[in-house]
Amino acid sequence: MWDGEAEVLVLGAGHNGLTAAAYLAKAGLKTLVLEAKERVGGGSGTEELTAPGYRHDTCASIHGGIQSGPVLKDLELDRFGLRYIYPDPLYASVFPDGSSLITWRSVDQTVKGIERFSPKDAAAYRRLMEFWEKAIRDGFARSRYSPPRKHTEIYARLEKSEFGFQLMRYMASSPLDVVRELFEEDHVRAHLLKASIQGGIFPDQPGSGGSIFTAGTGARHTFGWGLPEGGAAELPLALARCLRAHGGDVVTSAPVKEIVVEDGVAKGVVIADGRRYAAHKALVAGLHVGQLFTEMIDPKWLDAGLVEAMGKVKTGLSEVVLHLALSERPRYRPGLGVDDVVHVHAAESIADLIAAYAEYRKGNRYPRAPFQIICHTLLDSKRAPQGHHVLNIGHYAPYDLSGRPESWAAIKEELLRHEMERVREYIPNVNEKTVVGKLVETPLDIEASNAMFLRGDIGGMGHLPSQEGILRPHPSISDYRTPIRGLYLTAACTYPGGSITGAPGHNSAMTVLSDLGLKAATQ
Repeated sequence: MWDGEAEVLVLGAGHNGLTAAAYLAKAGLKTLVLEAKERVGGGSGTEELTAPGYRHDTCASIHGGIQSGPVLKDLELDRFGLRYIYPDPLYASVFPDGSSLITWRSVDQTVKGIERFSPKDAAAYRRLMEFWEKAIRDGFARSRYSPPRKHTEIYARLEKSEFGFQLMRYMASSPLDVVRELFEEDHVRAHLLKASIQGGIFPDQPGSGGSIFTAGTGARHTFGWGLPEGGAAELPLALARCLRAHGGDVVTSAPVKEIVVEDGVAKGVVIADGRRYAAHKALVAGLHVGQLFTEMIDPKWLDAGLVEAMGKVKTGLSEVVLHLALSERPRYRPGLGVDDVVHVHAAESIADLIAAYAEYRKGNRYPRAPFQIICHTLLDSKRAPQGHHVLNIGHYAPYDLSGRPESWAAIKEELLRHEMERVREYIPNVNEKTVVGKLVETPLDIEASNAMFLRGDIGGMGHLPSQEGILRPHPSISDYRTPIRGLYLTAACTYPGGSITGAPGHNSAMTVLSDLGLKAATQ
């Protein structure tokens, strides 16, 4: 009846699926991962996209979130070949007027840079970091590496805290509100706002003001901003090695077609070629919840309201990404002082940031779209031939371009020219002599690259207040359990969401182990 079997089946070999699988295997469960593609990694991949020998990250590029949690240590991923490089400076912003602002790992050093623009803002930044240390830091990781709490519980705890009401104010505000309230100078505001909305949220989005700590300031200072040596794919490859070392395995080119349910219990799966795999104790789905609940499970086992809700999850912004292979080191305009910075934001101005996102809401491109430039090869020579470099340039964009997503394909050549021109405004030596290879990806390309990236949203579903915390992906399944016994959820559609944290994988594994009466085997 079954072509393969395991105690636990994990669907999807993205970094969260592999994280869950590695924890489960380490706890002694026979664990098998089924992956639709020919390689592991999902959104954490590295490929030669432009020219032979030039290794570009296909999606996730900087692994910041995972540095704050237990995954790297628990699974001893350094034993399995994973090495991180920690850039310092963390990131910089460059502006059309020829100035720049740098955030360093050191708060003191960062404050000195801000003082050049505004002593008042420098003092405000120091106070903000003191607030992070006193009110947020210790609970930051704990809150993500455990199931989401009810909002009433969160607010009850905050009300008893010395800094609770101030934190609630930040959490209820938009990133733009927080930046405007705390800082006065436009360069400083633009620098901090651009970093705070890097997760794909809108500047004026209420309920997202806490991102100034998690994306823009505190977490970066405290935990660093890790680059996996050799490319983003090194994380899932190390996780796969860890899994196999503990008796588990991965089967690639095995897209799941159907979840087999008997008497309300998940029994296994059927893959596209007809092969059947049994899951004797648990089945963990690292798939998009829309696909899982509307296409793979017989609706008789599910509440109709849940199926309808999962079919209507809201996506966030997509991206335009330009990959470049260069024959020499990228050199910024004289005076910017950021030639040695791996991660650079072209932050433009507050006005440009607001205008860009206003156009995105309408389904329009913005010619002066704020973008980021990442040059891993400044610190990681394994990603390109000696003396050569790779650049990743990206900015957010709407999926439905003026209501017609197919319009992206029609303008791809023009888009490539435009993106190259924008880059040259800041890096003049990106030209026909130095560019060895180039590739531009539109939201349509991003959607086609991964079934999780619905409408080009690399987070699977948007990071909106209505889809965060206990509401992600739905209140009835936010604890990683589903109405079908033995079927669990993981990956970006679950709490705490997208980016490279390993938290959904960790949390779903802990839930499975708890339900089975087992304990995690941590270091």
